[in-house]
Amino acid sequence: MKNRIIIILISSIILSFFFSCDKKKDDKIIYEYPQFYHNQSSFTNEEILAATYSDFKIPLNFYNENIGDTSIYYVNTISIDSLNNQWIQLSTNSSEEAKYWYKITSGDTTVSNVGEEDEKFFEFIYTENQNLTFKYRSHHANYLTRDNFDYMSDSNTFGEFTKHNFTEYDCKELIDYLWFIDSNNNSSAKALSSFTVDQQHAIEVHHYELLIVGGDFGLHDEISLMNKVYSINKSSGNITVSEVIVSTIQGNYN
Repeated sequence: MKNRIIIILISSIILSFFFSCDKKKDDKIIYEYPQFYHNQSSFTNEEILAATYSDFKIPLNFYNENIGDTSIYYVNTISIDSLNNQWIQLSTNSSEEAKYWYKITSGDTTVSNVGEEDEKFFEFIYTENQNLTFKYRSHHANYLTRDNFDYMSDSNTFGEFTKHNFTEYDCKELIDYLWFIDSNNNSSAKALSSFTVDQQHAIEVHHYELLIVGGDFGLHDEISLMNKVYSINKSSGNITVSEVIVSTIQGNYN
């Protein structure tokens, strides 16, 4: 009789646990798509949660490309030489050099198309098995070089803006563009606002971004609001970045 009571108690605890978990999952709020000011620098917890759990990704007037199912890859020191111990995205003003890097990186020896060129990059499109489409790009050296930015090491340098006579608008577009190519396919990253501040020797681009860390079973997600300041020197074009965690809140329970 005693053993039967113990079994009943244990069974009740287990059933209560699973019921509680299911109820918490069922009680999750459906968040509406948020709207932010372009220069907003203060965010409520409700706004942060809405940005996290809705389809929101970037604010209005932010650099964006409609790439669909296409993957973008920027050729780099490792893609052209697997023994290289630095990961630096490559820049050139030569379409022939961009094509050469593309061939090494993709393995495509035909290169039937001449590629495309715009202010920011050279691009070659490669379709594999008629299913997977890749856009291989090299930065245009008259727009951006990243010789001083290695993805495999910690540094506050971010590259060099080489566009002549750049404006505040140009600086914002550049930084938004760099965020897009690094974070557009990263579900853990969202940009809430982006705006410029004109200083004496530099133009600053302020980003308020979210870093979302999904919790394991039985834990809450963790959401951090980041303030990143990208400073572009007016004389040299050198780009540096600093970041501060403004706040961290709990998200949904898993």
